Amino acid sequence: MAENKSFERERLKAAYRVFQRFALEDQRAYYAQAVQRYRKAAGQANLLRATLALLTGLSAALAGLLVAAYLTTGSFANNGECSRLGAPESLFQDAPPAEGAPATQALRPAYCNSLEAFVMVLTVITIVAPALGAAFTTLADLYQWDRLASIYETALENLEVADAQSPVEDMPDLEYRASLRAYAEGALDVMRDESAQWGLSARAPLQLEKFLEEERLKAQRVGGSADDLTLGTPEPPAPDRPKT
Repeated sequence: MAENKSFERERLKAAYRVFQRFALEDQRAYYAQAVQRYRKAAGQANLLRATLALLTGLSAALAGLLVAAYLTTGSFANNGECSRLGAPESLFQDAPPAEGAPATQALRPAYCNSLEAFVMVLTVITIVAPALGAAFTTLADLYQWDRLASIYETALENLEVADAQSPVEDMPDLEYRASLRAYAEGALDVMRDESAQWGLSARAPLQLEKFLEEERLKAQRVGGSADDLTLGTPEPPAPDRPKT
């Protein structure tokens, strides 16, 4: 009797160690890696979106400042020098300019052309950067990295709660068995709840279950097996009772 109890206790300990190592610990490591991976992906996407938004704002502000300071009529930085010298003298000038007169464009400072090119680049950035930010926003909404990380983080916390119910060495046999069962069921419930986030568990339809039950009853009545019956085969008639 004592040997049987000792064998049963060793069996429970072995079952606990196997479940702890190959079920709970593996699942815990997977959850931790998933949380880290999805948090990193979400952080990178958010950083890119914030960087593009900041770049858009800075480009628009700098372009507006340069235009107001240098490229408009009466600009405060150069008193409208780029705008005045870059414009034609008269749209209705009949006579051509005098021979040997310097061209107006030649009098324009070189930095004006550079400023205009730089403003064009800033304008392109203010158009392209929001489009890229919207693309990353769509990507984040599609993959839902924050939601995935939250799911696995919650599962990891619940797995710690289940692990707290693990059996202790000095427990009596009955208490050890009950604790092991509660511990295993709690861990499996966490895994099932996590899997249920991706859709309903696969279950046989009620019509199929009802059909299988009817076929089993028919097989029992004829003394055979449900596998011997063909779908759509009528139920065999009951044998005639002898008349008295």
